[in-house]
Amino acid sequence: MTDAPARSSDPVRYEIDGSAITSPEDFYTEIGRAVNGPGGYFGANLDALADCLRGGFGTPDDRPFEFEWSHSAAARTQLSTQMRGDRSVFDHIIEVFADCGVPLRLS
Repeated sequence: MTDAPARSSDPVRYEIDGSAITSPEDFYTEIGRAVNGPGGYFGANLDALADCLRGGFGTPDDRPFEFEWSHSAAARTQLSTQMRGDRSVFDHIIEVFADCGVPLRLS
C-alpha cells in the first residue's frame, strides 16, 4: 500500500523538537533546522522570526504551511523563565505565530 501524494492544498508541516530547547538561541537553531535543514536559518530574534513566517525563507510560496512543536511543555518551562519586557520569551514566540497567521500546534 502506498501513501497518496500530498495535494498542493495540503499544508506543509514543519516539526520543531522542543526537547533540547533551553534558550531563545536553541529555539532559533531548532526552527532553522526544521525548515531549512541542519544549520539552516529561520530567524534569530522575534522580528526576524516574523519576517521568516511571512514567507521567502524556506517555506513554500504556493502552499500553506504549519508547525508542530513537540515537547513544547519542556521548552515552555525553560523559555518562560526568560523575560522580554513583562512577558516570557515563550509567550512572545506564540504571539508572533498568531500575528503572522501561521498555525502552531503544541504537543
